[in-house]
Amino acid sequence: MDTAFGLIERAIACGPIPGAAAAIGDRGDERLACFGRTEPDGPAVTAETWYDLASLTKVLCTVPLLVQAVASGRIDPQAPLRDMLPEIAWLQDRPNLGDATVIQLATHTSGLPAWQPLYTLGLNRATLVARLLQTQLERAPGGIVYSDLGYMLLGFLLERVLEAPLDVLAHGLFARVGLDGALAFQVPADAPTAPTERCPWRGRVLRGEVHDENAAALGGVAGHAGLFGSLRGVCGYARALLECRLQSAAVLAYISREHARAAPPDMERRGFGWVLMHPGWSGGDLISQHSIGHTGFTGTGVWIDLERGRYTVLLTNRVHPTRHVESNIVGLRRAFNNAAHAA
Repeated sequence: MDTAFGLIERAIACGPIPGAAAAIGDRGDERLACFGRTEPDGPAVTAETWYDLASLTKVLCTVPLLVQAVASGRIDPQAPLRDMLPEIAWLQDRPNLGDATVIQLATHTSGLPAWQPLYTLGLNRATLVARLLQTQLERAPGGIVYSDLGYMLLGFLLERVLEAPLDVLAHGLFARVGLDGALAFQVPADAPTAPTERCPWRGRVLRGEVHDENAAALGGVAGHAGLFGSLRGVCGYARALLECRLQSAAVLAYISREHARAAPPDMERRGFGWVLMHPGWSGGDLISQHSIGHTGFTGTGVWIDLERGRYTVLLTNRVHPTRHVESNIVGLRRAFNNAAHAA
């Protein structure tokens, strides 16, 4: 563990990442370590510092809500979206987005574009969602192309089917395992928060305000981004998942099963939302084959070895003050996880 944490300490000392919070734990033990500052002249990072979790929103919020709805019979992951969203892809020739399934969106295999600058359209949330529902597929379904648009749709689908705003649904989910004070779409007013980027579009340094532009255009609550949390919150989530307090063993087996695999030479493997262990991934090479993980653009990540019952968490604000600086976050994640899982 000391070796793994030492790698982060040296990376922070060398810059440009201003600070980090990290953890290595299992069902019986947990080691936390914090390094540097939230910003060059800011306070020291602690285990209570809140970070913009970015795409960890997908697996910490959207995925568990989806599989909860699957387990209760509210959503069929194999059914076409038009069965639940009849207005989708209206008057478009088929095949279209209405033919896509929840499992395809969850595994990034629907054929949707990777990204679109929807925030530049200047639309209110309702109109932006209506525009999203008419997105045209870019390719035939099957291949893995990571798409935020798919998870934006999944967040809206949850709101439609479960008849509640996504942040309210998330609060209930986290409260059930005692994490409602450590993971949320709205940062508590008195919580220490690491800033992300000086945003050219919004003309200010973002602190406690979602970094992702499309999520911001949706009001800060979306299926692909918008969640904030502390190190204790993300660790608590990993423990709840391992201990089957968040969902049953059968559901955990379902989300960690291979649902999609990329063609060579990439060989990326996807579970339900989660990335599965594969050569070259962010979880390193020494984690077991039966592992899941995910990262966030702002510099966050969580990895769970389901075979050994071990988890690792690394939270940074590597985009501060700008994303346009090489931080070597990919190399740091792999080095940290290799050292953490070497024993």
